[in-house]
Amino acid sequence: MLDSDIVDYQSINEDSYDGLVSLIEASKGVLSLLIASCKPGDFQTQIINRYEAELVPNIPCYRVVLNQKEPSLRAALEQLVKDCPELKEPHASAAITVTGTEALMEFVSQADSNHRSELDRFFGYLQWTREGLREFPYPIVIWVTPNILSRLSREAPDFWSWRSGVFRFVSPAVEATDVINQTWENSTLIELETKLILPLDELLEQVENLEQQAMETPALATLYNRVARAYANRLKTRQTQNYSQERDLAIDFFHKSLALQQKLNLLRAQSDTLLGLGDLYYTTADYSRIVGSRAENLERAIAFYEAALTVYTLEDFPEDWAMTQNNLANAYRNRINGLRADNLERAIAFYEAALTVRTLEDFPEQWAMTQNNLANAYLYRINGSRAQNLEQAIAFYEATLKVRTLEDFPEDWAMTQNNLGEAYRYRIKGSPADNLERAIAFYEAALTVRTLEDFPEDWAMTQNNLGEAYSDRIKGSRADNLERAIDFYEAALTVRTLEDFPEKWAMTQNNLALAYANRINGSRADNLEKAIASYNAALTIYTRDAFPENWAMTQNNLGLAYSDRIRGDKAQNIELAKKCYENALTVRTFEAFPQEYTETLFNLGNLDRSNQ
Repeated sequence: MLDSDIVDYQSINEDSYDGLVSLIEASKGVLSLLIASCKPGDFQTQIINRYEAELVPNIPCYRVVLNQKEPSLRAALEQLVKDCPELKEPHASAAITVTGTEALMEFVSQADSNHRSELDRFFGYLQWTREGLREFPYPIVIWVTPNILSRLSREAPDFWSWRSGVFRFVSPAVEATDVINQTWENSTLIELETKLILPLDELLEQVENLEQQAMETPALATLYNRVARAYANRLKTRQTQNYSQERDLAIDFFHKSLALQQKLNLLRAQSDTLLGLGDLYYTTADYSRIVGSRAENLERAIAFYEAALTVYTLEDFPEDWAMTQNNLANAYRNRINGLRADNLERAIAFYEAALTVRTLEDFPEQWAMTQNNLANAYLYRINGSRAQNLEQAIAFYEATLKVRTLEDFPEDWAMTQNNLGEAYRYRIKGSPADNLERAIAFYEAALTVRTLEDFPEDWAMTQNNLGEAYSDRIKGSRADNLERAIDFYEAALTVRTLEDFPEKWAMTQNNLALAYANRINGSRADNLEKAIASYNAALTIYTRDAFPENWAMTQNNLGLAYSDRIRGDKAQNIELAKKCYENALTVRTFEAFPQEYTETLFNLGNLDRSNQ
């Protein structure tokens, strides 16, 4: 943040005022929940008087004061409509200001039979009244204190997710040091949005209204940003029927927002948009068949994250800085360009940087998330001792469970249980047989939460992982273990379809092929043909450009299947196997993947010796 952004509270207040008025004007005929924060007093009254004077006569203004004993926003609005019949007329225009939250008591009165404070009742009404507010198609400005604002997202998350804007005003009486504390976390207009705020059609309508008025204001930049995030959310939650088109729309609106923010010199807001673009490219990197090269998408994500960090400094925006460090680490952990070992080292460094801010004491949920991500990096780390890296990964996963308990965070708990299963499946120290049994136990624990009905994608992931564990299992009958592995893979493929999850489909196809290649039951010739078919299916997604490591792994595995093949011409099968190994070695070089290079070179050597 620039020094002028910290000291000049008048500029902050003017930006907030302009944004508030613009969104009120853009919200004619639709419900728009606008949250204004200010210490109660003369300054707040001046702001209300000012925007009401500016809006009249085009938009009639009304005021509502919450009932202190029963602080229901919906009840207050219903009473207003009852008292003002003109609000019931078709296409009535209005701007409603709601005050009275500052008078709500935080303590529980002895006379209160409900044993809930006035403020708690206010939050409770907000949380369960969202749908009921649809009958009030007006911009509604709700004035709250900074303390109430800081609690809204936690106490009434459903209501909070519908907010159209948050506007912070700093009283001139507040000293500059207090301004820093109140304004560093979020910009005056644009916040980091992780949820869809309003239906997309309503957001687009607001954009159209402002564009028709040729109003190049911070509010329009905010709306562009929110439309982009709405499209991005549809992509992430798979609500779209046209992935490529909506991704392009998200990018277009992000760039519109960025251009306007640059024109208006909204540096803080620019970083938010850059971060959004980075997240979009990172999230869609797996859709290389639809939206371009996976490697290219990840490079763009990295570039946008790094650009965001030119403003998100540790000194001025520590939380945003830490979040961007974490996201940048994710991108490097999955990066294709460059050496895999170097990318993982950079990812680890970024995660560790994020943890200097995301401490267990101050940000437990974010701390646990980054601990989990750091464990993921150590799980696949190339540098250093493989055995020690796996022990470190286990320690990080176990640390996250201090926060991610089954009771408080069941989904995250299940994720960590699944990840611990992965770490124990690969573990080198200890008894291999016991490690695999522990891995299976962790996967089964994860499935107590990850059900097919509630979390189909996560359920399929853990089914796939159980398949891998049973493929490697030492205890029990080898033949029975492989049959169970095949069952788990086929179960995973009921969710991991080629159309919906192409990369994960390819992963499970590769694993299924490996199980058939090792299968004991059934015809050996038939099993190898099934293995070859599944490997070739995986390679329709695992291309050298999009997934070089997985492509090389599958080429190596396909080479093994051809070298053992019973059907077909023996000499031709040997040539096919040799070609697969040579393909694999174009990626599995000694410098980049020494262990995998040695494995494939050994397979190629065995092929040459058996053919002599």
